Amino acid sequence: MSLGKMPMITNLWSKVIDGEKGEWLSRVVIESTKPYQYAVEDTDAGIALVGSGVLVNMPEGSIEVNDGLIRGINVKQENAGGARVEMVLARPVKYDLKCAAGFPFRLVVNLDRSDIIGLFNGKKIVVDPGHGGRDAGGKGPVSLLEKNVVVPIAANLEKQLRRAGAQVMMTRSGDEDVSINDRISLAVEGCADAYISLHTHVSADSSVDGAATLYAASNRQSARLAGYVQEEIIKKLKVRDRGTARQPLLDGIGENIPAVEVEVVTITNIVEEVFLRGLTIQKRAAEGIVNGLIKYFASEGRN
Repeated sequence: MSLGKMPMITNLWSKVIDGEKGEWLSRVVIESTKPYQYAVEDTDAGIALVGSGVLVNMPEGSIEVNDGLIRGINVKQENAGGARVEMVLARPVKYDLKCAAGFPFRLVVNLDRSDIIGLFNGKKIVVDPGHGGRDAGGKGPVSLLEKNVVVPIAANLEKQLRRAGAQVMMTRSGDEDVSINDRISLAVEGCADAYISLHTHVSADSSVDGAATLYAASNRQSARLAGYVQEEIIKKLKVRDRGTARQPLLDGIGENIPAVEVEVVTITNIVEEVFLRGLTIQKRAAEGIVNGLIKYFASEGRN
């Protein structure tokens, strides 16, 4: 077959979906101009679809996904008629493949996310939008208030955690005064498995930017949780990594509950204040935190 008549891979995308039978899936869709032959390989990194008689007519290289299961997807033209699409996975999972006829032709890969539900099953997580009521928190150069912007992030986090199978306790959902003692008491009395406080960073220097995750030194697992959350937040938001540090205000939570305070970005930086006004950050910040929790719960018993 001449190169001009070969099927061409023109697009590739992925999303997390609910399946027809209520399954929770990571779906990868590979679009091409026509059907083509392929073989499936289980690799050390994940799963590879090796196509023959097909050309890659889209940018080659790595595509970041970071959905808690799929880390990324690599697309490569291996030779004149061979294309390789490899899904890099966080862990081995069950999957199935389907073909959807039509134009474009779609090769659909469904990956089972039920093991993530297993990680969160029975877990109690406190989600704490910082500040509220008379305590506005930080203020952006224009007018954005920290107490307001953390609420939709918390709502996204609550939704995603519940879908993953966790029990979620919210310290507030509206604009109300909640003391630090009441916030911590909710976690302690509820025997929480993790406490996630949501904030933004505030600086007198408007050039300061980026995200950080603070932790309770009173609990020895908090620093590890902070490291995982910080790593995943940076992957999702693509902002400057301000690292992790101790937050003494969290030490009152005691020895039994890992607790972190996520400074999503810096509200006093004009660029990041604009970023905070968009819907994208609300979802991506929550995704990053959930991904950090996935890594944390998956690592329990190995450290």
